[in-house]
Amino acid sequence: MKTQLIIPVMICLFLNAKATETEKTVKTKPEKVIVYKNGAQIFRQTQTNLVAGENKLVFEWLEEGVSANSIQVGGNGNFIITETEYTDRLPDLDKFKNAADFKYVKLIKQLKDSLTLIDYKTEEINYKKEVLNTEKTVLLGYRLFKGEAKKDSLSFLKDGINYLQEKLSAIYADLHILKKEAEQLSLIKQNIQKRMNGIKDDLGEENLSSVYKTNHQITISVLSDVATMASINVNYFVNTAGWEPMYDLRTEGVESLVRLTYKGIVYQHTNVDWNGVKLILSTGTPQCNLSAPELYAWYLDAIKPNYYHEKYKTLSKSAPAQGYGGLSDNSSATRGAAFEQKEEKDMEAENAYNYVTTNDQQVQATFEIKLPYNIASDNKKHTVAVLQKDLDTKYLYKTVPKVDVTAYLMAHVTGWEDLNLLPGKASIFYAGTYVGQTYINPATTNDTLDLTLGKDDNVVVKRIKQKDKTKEKFLNDDKIYSFAYEITMKNGNTKSIEIEVKDQMPITHGKEVVITKDNIGNAAYEESTGILTWRQTIKAKDSKHINFAYTIKAPKDVPVAVR
Repeated sequence: MKTQLIIPVMICLFLNAKATETEKTVKTKPEKVIVYKNGAQIFRQTQTNLVAGENKLVFEWLEEGVSANSIQVGGNGNFIITETEYTDRLPDLDKFKNAADFKYVKLIKQLKDSLTLIDYKTEEINYKKEVLNTEKTVLLGYRLFKGEAKKDSLSFLKDGINYLQEKLSAIYADLHILKKEAEQLSLIKQNIQKRMNGIKDDLGEENLSSVYKTNHQITISVLSDVATMASINVNYFVNTAGWEPMYDLRTEGVESLVRLTYKGIVYQHTNVDWNGVKLILSTGTPQCNLSAPELYAWYLDAIKPNYYHEKYKTLSKSAPAQGYGGLSDNSSATRGAAFEQKEEKDMEAENAYNYVTTNDQQVQATFEIKLPYNIASDNKKHTVAVLQKDLDTKYLYKTVPKVDVTAYLMAHVTGWEDLNLLPGKASIFYAGTYVGQTYINPATTNDTLDLTLGKDDNVVVKRIKQKDKTKEKFLNDDKIYSFAYEITMKNGNTKSIEIEVKDQMPITHGKEVVITKDNIGNAAYEESTGILTWRQTIKAKDSKHINFAYTIKAPKDVPVAVR
């Protein structure tokens, strides 16, 4: 009788224990992403029902490159988060044999391996071609073959030409063979790619990708006294994403300001597409070791120095919830305000730059994009609008007629210092025409950013040596050289211009050679370089002249290289 009573009680206890412990898989998508220069922080959230007792919530199919140490979990509700675990669940190939023809899946893997080998072989061919081309350049640049050898070395020249002919013939023959090999590899690669595409079309890309995809999971253990609704959020750092800055500098002419367009070039290959995410670009870079550096005693004896120091303290796992960005999760902010209807029918189209908020912090700056963005996991560069600003601009022509008589239009730009710029390339556009590229580096660039906008053929510059004032004569034991130049500038534009003209006088470190400034007009003279700088304003259709002269005196038995 006792045995009959015990068995039902044990069954009830077992069933009750099972009722108080459950594991549930939750499917989420990235809602907010903070992208750093190297890496990104992903934010996910779910609403779920909890049972009384212990609950295990599994966030599955997460991104590649999750840093397990960076996982942070939070939520709202009457429950306690007891444990967090990160696991990589490898694909079960047997499970997918029914979903796709496994024979072809293995074939595709073999084809992919063949493509990898072809790429290695192609790279090896390119290296060989580079070596041969370098050898050819060295041969052709040899003084003997450039006609710079001595006149009495005719026999040596003949032998050298024979050697050159022999070596060049061998080089061109090897290059021809490498070219044929590269073409054959390219043809083989195209055929393999076509075969792979055909198999993928038959089996379906979704089935094939799922075979090799690892299921990255975060399991969260939650304890609740009663059955309740809970909001769980999780965020973590991945190293398979990042961004870099890119700039456009545009001006429509000398009467307009230079407009700086700040763009973020975002890439990611996490194997998870970011669709409709709240995107934030950060100028910071998360560090693996956040301990500030310290100095310790340095003991030096007669043999070698020895360093004694304590072990660095590791970063505590109980770091604040926003350790990678310092930002609060404001995912409840509405996006609809970005698309409010306007009453004006002919209103100019708005730009995405109008929907960016900049937060300037002590360590880093962040650009919060208010519009939802889609960033595919294709490792391609996706352009994100950050900001636009018109910068204070002063236009000036510049010419160095001793080197080049061309007049270049320059834009001296200020007012960019507070824009939290990162080092990056900048494309320059003038009057709708692409001019070229420059590089912005806030760490080294002065307060003024100088942009070359191109040549202006309407400004004609000439530099003429005045022969009647350029002389050479002897005085006692000295030889005196006199030089005089005239620089003429003509402004063919319909408006006045300001132009900066640079020239130079020779300088010397010794006392035997004496250089005298005879006439430099109102030029600014730099003693250390001998550079002369003039600033002139020339009215429309007008011209101006600059004259300067100098004298070189040296002992007549001391050779001086004068020009």
